[in-house]
Amino acid sequence: MSANKTKNLLFVFDKPPHSSLAAKEGLDAILTASAFGQNVTLLLIGDGVYQLLNDQDPSHLPTKNTASIFQALEMYGIENIATPSENLKNKGLSISDLSIPCNAIDNTQLAKLYQTQDQILSF
Repeated sequence: MSANKTKNLLFVFDKPPHSSLAAKEGLDAILTASAFGQNVTLLLIGDGVYQLLNDQDPSHLPTKNTASIFQALEMYGIENIATPSENLKNKGLSISDLSIPCNAIDNTQLAKLYQTQDQILSF
């Protein structure tokens, strides 16, 4: 029997909030991976950065509000959350527009992030 190895798992969210079940399923997977001691990083690219916008009110939509789950990530030890700074600029956003702490990374850091992962999961 081989020993379990901790893996670097990158969860990439690239869809706008409340457009599908992808965010909820991705958050469930992130929490599960973290509970099993894996090194988890969340990357929000493209419209995925909208998942973290302040003051969202999806109460009139049929999808689950995931804002409270995003707020709880730090409590579950998930602190590696990033978005490309270029993505923020293209969307007319800044870090202060986001509801949880998030690192704005440049293209070099983004490339390194991808290179250091054992597995990449997209939601």
